[in-house]
Amino acid sequence: MASSFSNRYESEKDVADEKKDIFADENELVPGPPTRMNKADILLLNLSWFGLSVLYLLLTVEVIPAQIQSLVGEDEKGRWLGGMVAGGATLTFFVSPLVGMASDRVTSRMGKRRPVMVAGTMAMCVGLIGMAFSAPKMRVESNDVIMNNTTGTCIKDLVSQRCHMFWNQTGGSLPHALPGKAGESILTANAELDNSPPGNLALYIICSLLVMTSFTAITVPYNALIADKSHHSQRGLNSGVMGAMILLGNVSGAAVGLAFTHVGVIGTYACATGIAVVSVLITVLSTPEKPGKQENEPMNCMLIFCGFWEPLKEHDFRWVFLTRFLMQQGVATVTTFLEYWLGDMIYLPNCWSPSTSVAMMLLPLLTMAAVSSIVMGIVSDRTGRRKPIVIAAALIMCCGVSSLTFIHGPLAFYMAIGSAFFFGSGFGSFQSVDFALVMDVLPAEKDKAKDIAVWHLALVLPNAIATPTGGLILDFFESVNCEIGLGYIILFGVTGFYFLLSALFVLKIRRAR
Repeated sequence: MASSFSNRYESEKDVADEKKDIFADENELVPGPPTRMNKADILLLNLSWFGLSVLYLLLTVEVIPAQIQSLVGEDEKGRWLGGMVAGGATLTFFVSPLVGMASDRVTSRMGKRRPVMVAGTMAMCVGLIGMAFSAPKMRVESNDVIMNNTTGTCIKDLVSQRCHMFWNQTGGSLPHALPGKAGESILTANAELDNSPPGNLALYIICSLLVMTSFTAITVPYNALIADKSHHSQRGLNSGVMGAMILLGNVSGAAVGLAFTHVGVIGTYACATGIAVVSVLITVLSTPEKPGKQENEPMNCMLIFCGFWEPLKEHDFRWVFLTRFLMQQGVATVTTFLEYWLGDMIYLPNCWSPSTSVAMMLLPLLTMAAVSSIVMGIVSDRTGRRKPIVIAAALIMCCGVSSLTFIHGPLAFYMAIGSAFFFGSGFGSFQSVDFALVMDVLPAEKDKAKDIAVWHLALVLPNAIATPTGGLILDFFESVNCEIGLGYIILFGVTGFYFLLSALFVLKIRRAR
C-alpha cells in the first residue's frame, strides 16, 4: 500500500514538474524524431529570418557604406569597406563552429538553441547602438546631370564617366561634357557641408565586429533549431518558408532603404533593430524546445580544430557545401557590383542615383524570389526531389545575369527590371531547397549545430572572396577596354560560370534526389 502511494506521489510530482516548465513542450520531452508542425507554427519558427534579413540588407547595402564614406572620405571608402567585410568574414569563420559546438552542449531548461539566440540578440543590440552613435552622419553627393523632360531619362556621357581614370593614366584628353539642349533642365546637388567630426572610426569598427559576431551567435543556433523541429516530410516546406522570410526581409529592407536619406542614420538603426529584436523574441517565445542534455564530449583544442574540417570529410556534406558556396559566390558578386553597373552602363530614369536604382531593381527581384521560394519548397516536399530544382535555379540565374551584358539603350533600366524578375525566380527556387539539402545530409545528429555552422561558412566566405575577386576582374578588364564595358562583360560571365558549376556539383550528392 505504501509502495503504491509512493509511486502515485512520484508520478504526480513528475507531472507537476513538467507543467512548471513554461518553455518545454510535453510532446518534445519524449525522445524521438520531431513531430509534424502546423503551418502557423512553421511561420513563427521561421519569422526571425524576416527581421534579421531586414537588418542585414539595410545595413550592408545602404547604411554601412554611407557611414564608411562619411568617416574616411570618398578616396578611401573602398579599401576600408573591403577591409571591414574581410575582417568580419575572417572572424565569423572562426566563431561559427565555436558557437555551434557551444550550442550543442547547452543544458538549459530553455533548450540548447534559444538561450544562445537570446544572448546573441542582447550583444547585437549593444553593437548596433555603438555603430549608430559612433558614426551618426552621412554624406550626400550628386554630380551634375542633364535630364530630358520629355523622356524622363538623364543624359550623361557614360563612356567618359567610366573611362576618365584610364584616359588620365594614359595622358589622353577627356571629351567635353554633353551640353544642355532645349527642353532639358540641369539638376545639381552639392554635397552637404559639415565641419564637425564625422564620428569615431575605431569605435565604429569595434562595434561592427561585435555585431558580426553576435549575428553569427544568433543565426547558427537558429538554423539548428529549425533543423531540430523539422519533420522529414516538412523539410522542403520549412526550407521554403525560411527562404521566403529571408527574401521578404530583404524586400522590406530595400523598401526602408529608399527612405534612408530622410530618416537618417540613427532613425534607420532604431527601425531595423526593433524589427530584428521583435522577430527573434516571437520565435523564441512561441517555439517550445526540450531541455538540453549533455550528449557530447567536453570541448578541447583538438575537438575545436577538428570541428572545422570533420563534417567536410563526409561525401554528400562536402558537395552540398561546395554547391552552396558557388551559388552564394555568384549572388554576392551580382549584388556587390550591381550598383556600379547601373551607374556606369545604364541611363537611369528620372535622374535616380545608382543607390536608389539598385533598391528599385531589388524589389521585384526579391518579391519574385519570395513567391518562388514557397512554391518550390512545397513542390520539393511533394515530389521528394531537390537536385532538379537546384539545377533549374542555377541555369535560370546564369541566364539572368548573362543577359545584363546585352542590355543597352534608353530603355535599358526597364529591361534590367525584367531580368531581375527572371533572376529572382531562380534565386527563390534555390532558397526553397537550400536548407532542406543540408538537413538531408547532416553527418551527425548530436553535432547538428556545429555541422550547420560549418555549412553556414559557405554563405560567409563568398562575402569575403567575391568582392576582391570581382573588383580585380572589373578593374583589369575595364583598363583593357572601358568603352564597351569589358570589365562588366567578363565579370558577369564569370558569375554565370559560378552558377553553372553549382548546377554540376549538385549532381555529386548521393543521398538527395
